[in-house]
Amino acid sequence: MIRKILLPLLILSVTLAAAQSTSKSKSKERFREKDDRRYPIRVENLNVINLPGTDYAPAFYDNGIILVSARARRGPKDEATGEPFLDHYLSTFDALGKLLPPQKFEFNILKKSDFNEGSVCLSRDYQTAYISRNNNIDGVIKAGRDGRSTQKIYQVQYGFPDWTRPEELPFNSDDYSCLNPSLSLDGKWLYFSSDMPGGYGGYDIYVVEKLEEGWGEPKNLGSLVNTEKQEMFPYISFSNTLFFSSNGHEKNLGGMDIYYVNNPLDNDVEAQVVNMGEPFNSRYNDHSFIVDDSGNSGYFASDRPESGYGKDDIYQFFASNGIEGTGKPAVNAAKISVFDRKTGNPVRGAEIRILQPADNGFSDVVNSDFYSLDLVPRQDDPESFTLSLVRKSASEMGNPDLLTNVEGRALTEFTRFKQYLVIVSADGYAPREQFLYVDSDEELDISFKLSEKPPCLRAGGIVLTTEFGTRIANATVKFVHRESFHSETVRTTWSGEFDACLSDPGDYIVYVERAGFQPENYRLTVEGGERAFQEVRLTPVEAAASADAEMPLANGLSEGSVLVLDRVFYEYNKTTLNQSAIRYLDALLEVMNRYPNMEISLLAHTDTRGDADMNMILTEERAKNARIYLVYKGIDESRISARGLGETQPRNRCKEGVECSDEEHQQNNRLEIVVRKLE
Repeated sequence: MIRKILLPLLILSVTLAAAQSTSKSKSKERFREKDDRRYPIRVENLNVINLPGTDYAPAFYDNGIILVSARARRGPKDEATGEPFLDHYLSTFDALGKLLPPQKFEFNILKKSDFNEGSVCLSRDYQTAYISRNNNIDGVIKAGRDGRSTQKIYQVQYGFPDWTRPEELPFNSDDYSCLNPSLSLDGKWLYFSSDMPGGYGGYDIYVVEKLEEGWGEPKNLGSLVNTEKQEMFPYISFSNTLFFSSNGHEKNLGGMDIYYVNNPLDNDVEAQVVNMGEPFNSRYNDHSFIVDDSGNSGYFASDRPESGYGKDDIYQFFASNGIEGTGKPAVNAAKISVFDRKTGNPVRGAEIRILQPADNGFSDVVNSDFYSLDLVPRQDDPESFTLSLVRKSASEMGNPDLLTNVEGRALTEFTRFKQYLVIVSADGYAPREQFLYVDSDEELDISFKLSEKPPCLRAGGIVLTTEFGTRIANATVKFVHRESFHSETVRTTWSGEFDACLSDPGDYIVYVERAGFQPENYRLTVEGGERAFQEVRLTPVEAAASADAEMPLANGLSEGSVLVLDRVFYEYNKTTLNQSAIRYLDALLEVMNRYPNMEISLLAHTDTRGDADMNMILTEERAKNARIYLVYKGIDESRISARGLGETQPRNRCKEGVECSDEEHQQNNRLEIVVRKLE
């Protein structure tokens, strides 16, 4: 919501709190139970986000939060507040779940004049957004009959290549405001705040149903929630608990307090409005509360002066035992069955792993057991490497979550409205996996039919240098069967390890080669059962004086080497770091930590589609944001330079005017890391 509306309401709540009565029954209101002393709730000012101006209205978005902020350093100011106009900013989570400094975020480029952006909510798949902002038509402010610009809720959809043109919802009006949208898990109910006629006074909280043919009529949530004063910032949580802020309920600590009510649309439940109490509420204004799916962490905004900058700041809270009294997420019982595809017999002892995928991968991928880092030589350029995150096999992911019983079954529960990846593996069988989205209340019956693995005799090992034991990357390891002369060739990963699947038992000669080292070979007998393992030592052609001097030779990196990050996918015309960018920058961070004296040039490229000048600006911002992230994570800024090169250096044939597929164009959207110095 804009400060023209917000500030008068908050001031009014302080000065007139004792003068106005409400229509509430005391039996319907209470304070939240006190915290368990063993699991105290912790609240912290989110100082990585907040600036001395206004910061409020956090909303979960993909791998981070979107917030509303008046932090622009240049440009016009709102006469009513003396601050820059409010805009959206995106703060992304790093691999450890910590938020990074925010970057400007625009849902579209149709904002042609200066007005205030307001709070936002998104659907579970992040493909639909509802935004409250000043009443405007294509960026041109529109006033009502009283000459005042109201707030309206607009809907935008994400699709290739960008968010769609904003469309206002049908219940908006030029003469009253609708703002602070919050969407239910199933996408069927939109909660919002409005001062439309017919309410209880001031701003009330409403809900409207999304029907197949469009939107229904907004319904006031009634006297349980709404009072003669102000009720704003509704947020419907994963557990179907409605959180909101009010200055009109009897149990109030001062200013706007945060309250909740469970199952607000269930008329059969004897609902109670609960004041969140301290430390969520204070003598000041506390509002725009959100909580994550687990119920253990979230955010809210407050203008409490003792721990903030004096204006609205965003705070993070941690509740390791959850918030007492709020609802619990709905779960579905599930039965997972595993059978032999050929015989139909149950598979006993099958290992089941359950992961929660995100849109671009999996949470905490760099620091988890899901991926390993690798530098793969590029065929088109021997001095270039693709920085890759390689998904591990099921057996390398740690202990399984479940094991099947003698009937080949395992019982578990899945939380509703979440997506899962279920991976099933068993000795002698090829692993299977299945994506699962739980969107009904029915019990789940999931079946896997496993096929026998083709014959595979495992042989692996590690390749090291002779003197210092440095791991050698990208060495070729060729297995030649002594009787049939059939051969299999693999290479060592960046960690110097190799693994081969051999079809024939018997004796092999294994040849190990790597440029800059003397070749080696050894004999190996491969039989069924345990994986054959061999440690191989290679002698450098030119001896190195130290392990540090030997490492670039072993890994293949040298001054002038190029690391290509071509799996970093930016949204169209966006420069903010998303989940895929964070994932690969964390992998680059690992490389730079291995080489504490490495210096790099970070170069951003686009494909040749779109305006050349705009592409140059985009890459300049993308390179700068990537550098800021690495510096924030502890890399000395003197080690990194950053430049945008726009569309000037495509890697393939897709130059300006050449017709190419989307996949071919995408190869040119990349970050490149040029090694300037390596000691």
